[in-house]
Amino acid sequence: MSVHNESTTILMTGSTGFIGKEAVKQLGDSEAQLLLLVRSESRARTVLNAYGVTDFRHITFIQGDLSSLGLGLNQADRERALQANIIIHAGGTMDVTLQPKVAEQIFMNGAREIAKLAEEIQRTHGLRHFIHVVGFMSPYGRKDSPSISSVNEDVGDKSGRQRLWISKAFHSESAYEHMKFEADRYIRQHAEQHAYALSVVNPSTVVGPFPTGTTEQTGGIGMMIQAMRRGRMPVIPGGLQHWLPLVSNDVVAQTLVFLTRDSNPSGGTYPLLSRKSDSPDMKELIRLLAAELDVAAPRWSVPLPMIHAAMKAGGTKISGIPPESIVFITKQDFEVQQTERLFERMGKRLPEVSELLPYVTADLDYRFSYPSQNDLPQGWTRTRVGDLAALMHEGQGDPWVIVHGLMSSADDMMALGDALWSMTGNPVWLVDLAGFGRSPVQRNKEGGAAFQGQVKAVRSVLDEVQGPVKLVGHSVGAAIAAVAMQESGRQNIQLAMLQPVWGGARDGRQRLVSRFPRRLLRGLLSRMTPQQVAAQLRRVEASETHPTMIEDYAKRASSGLKSPRIAGANADLLHWIQSQSANKVLQTSVSAEANHTLVVWGINDQGYSRPENIHSLVQHVELPYGHQFPLFHANETASLLVNWQMKRQ
Repeated sequence: MSVHNESTTILMTGSTGFIGKEAVKQLGDSEAQLLLLVRSESRARTVLNAYGVTDFRHITFIQGDLSSLGLGLNQADRERALQANIIIHAGGTMDVTLQPKVAEQIFMNGAREIAKLAEEIQRTHGLRHFIHVVGFMSPYGRKDSPSISSVNEDVGDKSGRQRLWISKAFHSESAYEHMKFEADRYIRQHAEQHAYALSVVNPSTVVGPFPTGTTEQTGGIGMMIQAMRRGRMPVIPGGLQHWLPLVSNDVVAQTLVFLTRDSNPSGGTYPLLSRKSDSPDMKELIRLLAAELDVAAPRWSVPLPMIHAAMKAGGTKISGIPPESIVFITKQDFEVQQTERLFERMGKRLPEVSELLPYVTADLDYRFSYPSQNDLPQGWTRTRVGDLAALMHEGQGDPWVIVHGLMSSADDMMALGDALWSMTGNPVWLVDLAGFGRSPVQRNKEGGAAFQGQVKAVRSVLDEVQGPVKLVGHSVGAAIAAVAMQESGRQNIQLAMLQPVWGGARDGRQRLVSRFPRRLLRGLLSRMTPQQVAAQLRRVEASETHPTMIEDYAKRASSGLKSPRIAGANADLLHWIQSQSANKVLQTSVSAEANHTLVVWGINDQGYSRPENIHSLVQHVELPYGHQFPLFHANETASLLVNWQMKRQ
C-alpha cells in the first residue's frame, strides 16, 4: 500500500450506525477531515459521544437524508460535500423487515444521489476512492455473479432473470436485502461508467467489538438469541451444510480505515467473514449459543425453505422472529482470497469471532432482559477485565474492584461506584460475576464448582492489576471476593466485606427453595414478579428503605431473572449458600488475611445471620440497615469505605 501525501477529506454516510460509529472512532487517530452526512447534528454528536468519540476537531456535520432528492442538502453543505476526495457509503437502516417502498427510498435513492456527488467530484478534482458497505449476501462481485449491466437496461432496473437468480439464492423476499443488492449493482455500474476506484466491503452479520462484544444491533444473530432464550427455537434452522458468518464491527471499521489510507486504490470486493471450513456449522453454533444461554439445544434440523414457508404462514407467532431474519443463514462458501490479500497488507488475519461469541451472547441476552436500559452516565465505559464484563470509571491511584451479590449486576453497584470515585478520584471497576449482567456463563456448574468458578473469574480480574487493590464484595460477592483474595496469595489486596453471606439463610422460605433441584429452582426464580421480589425484600430488610428504591430494584431484578442464564447463575449460588461448606470456607479465608479485612454488617438483616467467630484483627462496623444497604445507602457505604482506607494509610 502506498500512503497518500495529499490531504484527505472523507464524505461518510451512516456515521451513527453500528459500523459507522466505530469507523469514526478509529478515523479519529488520522489527520483526515470527516464530512458526516446526518439527519440531525445534535443527535449525531450525542450518539458519537456516547460511543467514545470525544474529539470533534476534524469532524464537520452536514445535514441531509439519504431518502431525499439531492440528499436534502442545502447549497453550502453541497459545496462542502464536493470537497471530498473519498466517499464511504455505509448509510441505511438496519431493519430486515422494511417495506419495499421504504427500502427502495432509502437504498436506491441514496445510491443514486451519492453517485451523482461522486460523478461531480470525479469530474471537478478527481475522486480518489469510493468505498461502499453492502451486506455479504450481495450476488455482485463474485465469479458467478449476474452481470451488472445489460444493453437495454437502465441503471437500477432489475431483469427477470436476475430476480429469479436472487430468489433462488436467498429463499427470501426481504425488500431490505434486495434493495441493498440493487444499490450495489447501481454503484458498480456507475463506477465503471465514470472510471473511479470502487471498493465494495461486504460485512457478514455484524457483532460488537473486541474485547466486550457489546452488540447494540439486535437484529441478525440477536433474533436467534431472543427466540432461544424464550424457548421458541424448537429446531435448528438449516443443518450441517449451513452456517451464519459473523464479523465484529471493529474489524469492519479497521478495513474501511485502511482503504481510506491507500493513495492508489485498485478497488475490489471484500467479503468480511472467516472461511466456512473454519467456522461452526448451524448445529454447532446453536449448541454454543444454547450453552451460553443456559437452555437446552434443539436436536433436529429442518431445511431453511421449509422453515421460511412455515414462518410466512404464521410461524412468527411461534418462533418470535420474522421470516426475513433467517436470510443470513447460508450454505454458500464465499470467495475470500481478495479479502485475505487485503488482510495480509493490513497485517491481520481473516476475522475470527469464536472467542468473542460468549460475550456477544451475554450482551444481547442482557439487552433483551433489560430493554429499557439507559445510556451510561458520564465517565463510565463498558469493558472486559480478565474473564468478566465490567463497568469502568477511570481515575488515579489504586482501583476499587466491586463485586455484586445475588439478583444484582455491575449496573446496580453504580451509585456506590460513583460515590467512591467522587470521594477519592481512584479508578472504579464494577464487575459482573459469571452468568450475571453481561458476563458469559461458567461451563462447569456441578456441585460446588459454581462457587469455585466465580472465585476463579474474580481472580482473573485481580490478575489484571499488579499493584495494590481495594476489593469490595457484597453478600455472596463478599464470599467470592474473600476466597479470591486468599487464593491469590497477594499481600497488597485490602478486602471490604459488605453484609457477607456466612452460611445458610435464616429465612425459611429461602432455605426451602434453595434445596430444590437446579432446574426447578431456576424456573421459580424466572417466574418471580417485581411484586414478589419486593415482598421478599421487605420481609428480610426490616429497615427504613424508601419504597420507590425497593420497587425500582425489584423491577430490575425480576427483569434479569427472565433470562435463563441469569436465573441459573443465581440458582447455583443459592445452592452454594445453603451447602455446609460455605461457613468453613469463609472463616478460613478471612482469618488468613484478617489485618487487611473490614466487615460491615447491617443489623436489620432478617435474611442472614451475623458472622460468628470473626478473627479479632478484622475491623468490624455495624449499620442500622438491612441486607441491601450498599445499593440503597450508597453514599453512606462509600464514606465508611473511604474512612477505613484513610485510617490504614
